[in-house]
Amino acid sequence: MSSDDPAILLFLWYFGWSWLVALSGAMMPGPMLTVVVTETPRQGAIAGPLVVLGHGILELTLLVLLVVGLGPLLEKEGVQAVLQIVGGCMLVATGVSMIVAVVRHTVTIDWAGGEGGTGRLRAVLMGIVSSLSNPYWTIWWATIGLGLLTKAYAAGAVALVAFYLGHIMGDLTWYSMISGAMAAGKRFITLHVYRVMLIIAASFLLCLAAWFLVSGVRAAM
Repeated sequence: MSSDDPAILLFLWYFGWSWLVALSGAMMPGPMLTVVVTETPRQGAIAGPLVVLGHGILELTLLVLLVVGLGPLLEKEGVQAVLQIVGGCMLVATGVSMIVAVVRHTVTIDWAGGEGGTGRLRAVLMGIVSSLSNPYWTIWWATIGLGLLTKAYAAGAVALVAFYLGHIMGDLTWYSMISGAMAAGKRFITLHVYRVMLIIAASFLLCLAAWFLVSGVRAAM
């Protein structure tokens, strides 16, 4: 197939923005970051991918349940409009909170690490547990994630697969960088660089929020 094949373009579009959204969320400190930092001294650079593997298994299960149980509901225009508006509002709140945290200098990144983990299976399981223990993860999937899933589901199987792969790759990109940098013994991602990355990510989220809100309002009219 050529690079201008509609299916390829559709895949790249949904993969791209799903990757960016997931990367933006992964960059905010949370339980998964703590697990990666803790596991890296024992597991090495593979700690990040192992934790994301557990996270990905959990999210694949959730995605399947959403599609199987909520598929017909997601096809309704009224439901799509509501989810897009709610998701847009959540994206605005997330983006603004990221910018506020940077401006107020309340964002930090802990490179201390420590001894943890007893094996690769433990790291995978901790990826699942750390996701379940994070209230933001549940809220994200109930609002932003479901809104994104709605768009992907409506576009077909190719978009749905691209959405999931892009989402997991976003997490994998960030946490692999964290564990890789720690394992190398160098602080490639300084606090200043981290804050700049958060501002860029927040700006992207606000643009995406505008797209969601406009689409939702139009669908509701």
